[in-house]
Formats: sequence, C-alpha cells, structure tokens
Amino acid sequence: MKSFWRRDDDLERELRAQRPEPRPEFLSALESRIHGDRYRRPARSLRLGLAGVLTAGMLVALAGFGGLSYAASGVTHAVTSAVHVVAPVHHATPSSKLSSAMVQYQVQMCYHGHTISVDSHAVGALQANGATIAACRGGAFKPATKLVRMCFKGHNTKVAKKDVAALLKAGFTTGICKV
Repeated sequence: MKSFWRRDDDLERELRAQRPEPRPEFLSALESRIHGDRYRRPARSLRLGLAGVLTAGMLVALAGFGGLSYAASGVTHAVTSAVHVVAPVHHATPSSKLSSAMVQYQVQMCYHGHTISVDSHAVGALQANGATIAACRGGAFKPATKLVRMCFKGHNTKVAKKDVAALLKAGFTTGICKV
C-alpha cells in the first residue's frame, strides 16, 4: 500500500502543475467573511440569548408542575438516607406491649368472678383451678385502661388493675413469671 500513496508518477506531477488557482477576489471575500466582526457577534449573542430563554422556560415549566420542590425533597431524602447509613439508629420500641402474634393466642377466662386474658398455654392450669373459658357474666372481655401482668403457676396473665387484690388472694403473683 505504501507504494500506492507514494508513487512518483509523471501524471501526478502534471495534474498538480495544471491545477487551477482560485481568483484573488474570491480569497479576499472568503477571508473577510471568516474574520469579520459583523458575522461573529450577532451569532454569539443570538446563541447566548437562546440559551437564556430556554433556561427560563424550563424553570417556569418545572415550577408550574412542582419540579423544583420535588427535586428539593429528593435531595432532602437523599441526605436523610445518607445520615441513616452513617449514624447509628436508635432502636424502635413498639407502641403496644403485645404483638399481633401474641394477641392471637390470648384467651379470655373467668376466674373467681374476674375476667382475665391469658396466654393459650395457661388455659389448662387455670381450668384445673376452677377457671372457665369465656368472659364472666356473659360479656366479652373489655380490657381496662390499665392492664397488670400477673403470674399464675408459671403462666403469664393480664388482668385489670381493679382485680389485682382479689387475684393475689387466689394465688396469683404480680409481674412476669420467672423461668
């Protein structure tokens, strides 16, 4: 291939010698058009003006649809996420003492005229001591505003605060059962 591009033909020399030259008027007109101040300044200011108008139009469109506030909230969420990754998080505590799994195994029982809510594992021990399944006086168990945890023969129960004194006499102890 090298020989193709670097050949020294008589034909090539002859063609280069007879190549037409542009006229001097054409060259001077082209030069003034390229380097002239008239041509460059309007184009530069036109481009700058067009960029400004497009930027303002985009801001108006985004503001109309809430794009700026969305972008700001996105930045806020990103910062919050970054803080959670870097800083330790405090352990969350449940709002109620009972989880949904624990509640599904709660049984209402009547024990010596007091309605109590017990774990399903404590039903047998309480029935052996005279308790019956279901709320006392035929009504449903309505938890009092304050429930107290009590222990009966190794089984945790929850009772209304007003019933604590009577159940203590029946063999209950206050607090959670010790294993």
